[in-house]
Amino acid sequence: MVAERAGVNHGLIHHYFGGKQQLLYAAMRRLVSEHEEFVARRTGGSPIPAPLALVDDPRYLRAVVRCVLDGEIDLARVEVATGVSVPRRALNHLAATRGQDEPDLATKTDVALGMAIEMGWAALEPFIFTVLDVNTAEQEPMRERVRSLRRKAIGALA
Repeated sequence: MVAERAGVNHGLIHHYFGGKQQLLYAAMRRLVSEHEEFVARRTGGSPIPAPLALVDDPRYLRAVVRCVLDGEIDLARVEVATGVSVPRRALNHLAATRGQDEPDLATKTDVALGMAIEMGWAALEPFIFTVLDVNTAEQEPMRERVRSLRRKAIGALA
């Protein structure tokens, strides 16, 4: 199906990637790299991502969520394996700021909560607005409150 959609012979996929799994890893590496560049542009190089910025990077979000839902954790961990993990960079920065050689459980929990807020909001914002009957005028104030709560989740550094 991939070869058909790309308009190439399926043999080319095997030639360049070796098979479906390697193609998925290559695609994920590309998405992770693009996500890292997106975050760097959005934050001016800060290791702490801007709150709710993930809403504007839906391809990366969908890919990670799909990997997790499909039980493809190794594929979702490509960013860690390639050393371009935005959450890991934020975690290490926060730990260093707190004077830790290695992140402790509290620091990991703070970053995990920030990730959960960020990813959950990015994935579910339209649903949240609909279910809670949030009108257009209320949406940006609600986003700002969520941004504030996300900042608090990982400390004043965010």
